Amino acid sequence: MTKLHQKLRTQERALAAHAHVDAVPLAAGAPARLRATGTWAEREVAALHRRLVLAQAADPEAPGATGATGATATSVRWATAGGHEASDQTAATATATATATATAAGRALAERLARPGPDHRDRDRLTDTIAVLDRRADDPGFVAGFYDRLGPTGLAVLLHHLFDPAGPARARPAQAAEVLGRGLATYSRVRVLSDAWLGRFSRQGRAGQVETSLLGPLLGHGQFSPQLLERLGALMFGTARGPLRDVGLLTGPRGGMRSGPWSARAAHREYSATLLRAIAAEPRLAPSFASRHLPHLLHASRLVTELPKGLRPPGDSWSEALEPARAALVAAAGGAAAQRASPAAARQFVVRLVEMGAAGPPGRISPHLRAAYGQVLHVWRDDLHAAITSPLPPDRSRPDAPGLGLAAGQWAALLRESLRGGASAPLLAADAITAAARIEEQAWLGTGGYNRPEAGHYPASPRTLAYHQANEIVAFFGTALIDAAEAELRDHAAALEQHRRRTAVLLDILAETAKSIDVTSLVRTLVNLGTGLTVEIVEDRVRRATATLPTERSRAVLAALRVGLRILPGWQEQYRASVTQLWRHRGSSPLRPVRVDAGGGTTRVYTGDPRADGYVTGPADDFLGPGNEPIAVEAMTPRQRSAYGAWLASPAIVANNDRLPSVLGAPPADVVPSWGPDWARPRSPGDRGLE
Repeated sequence: MTKLHQKLRTQERALAAHAHVDAVPLAAGAPARLRATGTWAEREVAALHRRLVLAQAADPEAPGATGATGATATSVRWATAGGHEASDQTAATATATATATATAAGRALAERLARPGPDHRDRDRLTDTIAVLDRRADDPGFVAGFYDRLGPTGLAVLLHHLFDPAGPARARPAQAAEVLGRGLATYSRVRVLSDAWLGRFSRQGRAGQVETSLLGPLLGHGQFSPQLLERLGALMFGTARGPLRDVGLLTGPRGGMRSGPWSARAAHREYSATLLRAIAAEPRLAPSFASRHLPHLLHASRLVTELPKGLRPPGDSWSEALEPARAALVAAAGGAAAQRASPAAARQFVVRLVEMGAAGPPGRISPHLRAAYGQVLHVWRDDLHAAITSPLPPDRSRPDAPGLGLAAGQWAALLRESLRGGASAPLLAADAITAAARIEEQAWLGTGGYNRPEAGHYPASPRTLAYHQANEIVAFFGTALIDAAEAELRDHAAALEQHRRRTAVLLDILAETAKSIDVTSLVRTLVNLGTGLTVEIVEDRVRRATATLPTERSRAVLAALRVGLRILPGWQEQYRASVTQLWRHRGSSPLRPVRVDAGGGTTRVYTGDPRADGYVTGPADDFLGPGNEPIAVEAMTPRQRSAYGAWLASPAIVANNDRLPSVLGAPPADVVPSWGPDWARPRSPGDRGLE
């Protein structure tokens, strides 16, 4: 509606010019009616905005839903001659009146709260304010009046007064946080909380110093504006442009913080975690925000896993307590909700995640982040499997190409990291097995009846490529599983060796201590024996605990599994070359058609010719060059690549390819050179009319 209103204003200005009016035949009064319609649209935009916010507040199960259809209680009716009907004017006037009244009531409530007095925000006054705001926290007009009057500095003072652990008003902090959070969330969608607003969000009103920790109790309630969440996230990660600085919570006499610096740090960590989860809950914001800050998210996980606390960078954004929230953001950025709400941004995030996972520095990451990797791989499983099975090389210029334009080896690095966490292994294994079974089932459905008795023999089954693709998926996952398990065994062995060395040093110290005891009396002898026995007990326990570990059976299972798995690196290039050779020699060795059941009692014949079989329908998808051979894959357009990939897997091409046993490692077929039923024998040019 806003865009339409802007167009109306543009057209109004254009048509109001005398030259345009003379050049275009218009009915009398058309510019005036257009101007009146624009005025009506301007009022209606405000009314629709208010109804939309109310509808969203009444439907908490659908955050971010654009339920404008259900929110609009009155219909939009146009009059061909009069602009709009009187009922619309009445509704718009009533809406404007209601909004003004609500705004005035909100300002009055904030005025009463801010009014100085002997009690100065006593508990009763705060309780009454929260109760009134609770009833109207979803009313945009009321909330706008309340927070406009309160202002960012007044809000900061109020929040500190309510949530300071040493403050007098912590009687019902949970209810206050919920009510103020809902109200501020509504306010953030009615007003633009810009850098100027944030720059005054501190108790002292110091320009540029933002006491973000005060928002911690509020961010978990309500649907906050993505623009506000993005600004706060940039402040937290230190990537915000401009003079604003995230100070967390000011301490000391001037800051008035009575709970001490350690409580201030804890409050900021809590705020940071809540902010990351609020961003993760916004599917339109999470992928783009996580893409911008992905290096920090991954690096932080490695630091908190590998480095002692004293060696980690300062700042709450590196805190180990934030790791679950960081992982939740990664999972949400590549999750199903983000994929639906913002497909391009989610796709870009996953591409960057896979690339950084494959090329990132070595090091362990947290179990939380590994579980998040597994959730992302589960959502994008079709693209993962397409990277494994596509006969085409990766297309780096197109993120929407098979496998998102990424190589299978890049996906493998992310898969291995996820499997090392263990939590995602059953889910991803089920994905692989299901995908393999689905490929085989589709091959059976698409080539049913090809091997009927009168069909004779083909150099290969038209299902051979599908069988190989299914095997590639299973082998790919199995190999990643083995690599992950063996990496864990290597880490365990290294840790065990280090533990043994420490134990040996400890035993030497204890033994030397036992020997140094002077045994000149019975008491000292007993002490010596007791100390010696203690050393023996410690030595025996340590040796029994570290001598043998239950890894032999696991190693045997992994070794047997690796023997049973076979991945053919580079099979795609070899397969494409074999098809080119097959197509090049079709004159001397004609391709044998493949007849399959098409359902409903009908059959379809695949000839191997991309034009005759419908893979090439015109110049846009024609991948054959001047010599009637496939052009270089790198020079193909997206439509040409798609048609070429489908042709490579077509039944006639696969069935006639006698190089498959060597290219894909398939068992040789029983080839009968003189094969050919009547319907499939080559015909002379004069017989074409009989088809």
